[in-house]
Amino acid sequence: MTRENTYKIEILFDTVIQTKSLYIGNVPYFGSTSFKDDFQIYNDKIIIEAQRSAIIQLDDIFYNHFSSLYNQVLKSLLFYYASTRKFTKIHSVKISRVRSSKTLATKTFKDNQFNQVLDNTFKINYQIDQERLQELFLETSKGQSTLIAISYILTANSKLSESDKFEKLWKAFNKLFTQITGDKKDFECLRKLRTLIITNPNILTLSAKKVSSMTTYRLRNSIRWRGMLLDNYDTEKKTVGFKDFVLRYSDKRIMEILLETKYGYRETFLKNKGFFNEVDTHIKHHIDANTINDNELVSVLTGKYMYFVRNKSFHGEKVDSTFRLSVNKEDKELKFLNSILEPYLIDLINANDKY
Repeated sequence: MTRENTYKIEILFDTVIQTKSLYIGNVPYFGSTSFKDDFQIYNDKIIIEAQRSAIIQLDDIFYNHFSSLYNQVLKSLLFYYASTRKFTKIHSVKISRVRSSKTLATKTFKDNQFNQVLDNTFKINYQIDQERLQELFLETSKGQSTLIAISYILTANSKLSESDKFEKLWKAFNKLFTQITGDKKDFECLRKLRTLIITNPNILTLSAKKVSSMTTYRLRNSIRWRGMLLDNYDTEKKTVGFKDFVLRYSDKRIMEILLETKYGYRETFLKNKGFFNEVDTHIKHHIDANTINDNELVSVLTGKYMYFVRNKSFHGEKVDSTFRLSVNKEDKELKFLNSILEPYLIDLINANDKY
């Protein structure tokens, strides 16, 4: 089928900085296996040229969220803001249709005719590798997962409550760990993801650095260890699971917390089941050896504790976090968790050539 209509989309940003190229290349689009669109992304404008067989009403391009042109615009904007890491207002969007070298239709949207996808509070502190970021252009499962994850990471960095930010970051995380592990069950995904980051320690650069200076005191007092452990291992029947949980970790800080809390509040269960000596030896060995494993710390906070927090919220087991009179302990905890989850997500995206 011939594609005789050329659609040109020009997005201009409200900035006066010198033009700098961010990406120039051909980008595939949904519905075509062989044709691609031409993308030119600069720090002050975006130009997309696309050939289509159909005549598309220019007013409908933003309205129809299934439109391939609309999705190409989203790709370009997500790449733009993830690259620049700051808010720049969209000044205008001009769309034209050309056929046989003749401009047959044109439409210019001013800034009051569309939503700014972000706001002036937007800012990202972490650099996403440009080559890895380009994955979002591809019409593949990994490309779509990267695209969706980036969209949540960007919106999480606008002015939101800590609880809303956590929710958006978790959605990005959910999309990534499902893609990375190929599993459908959250528990299995997180288990397989832990194996990946422990066996590939170089994946976590930003998040491991974030926790590297964390002390046992801060780790213990930043989250509710008692709540998590008693929720996950609430009966003696789950003592084998608790024992295995302890033996999976070796970081001194985790071990010290388990020892300080009388073996995760499960000393009696361990003794009743005959696991106490094994767990006690493991904990004290790594404390004495001063074992430090920052990747383990990231793993226990994201895959274990944050999963616990997410489930309490998702299953409606607590009052909505935004319904509060002032900043409280939950806000402080969520801010702490967000400060680790965000660089962890960037680490996973920056390593998307490894999965």
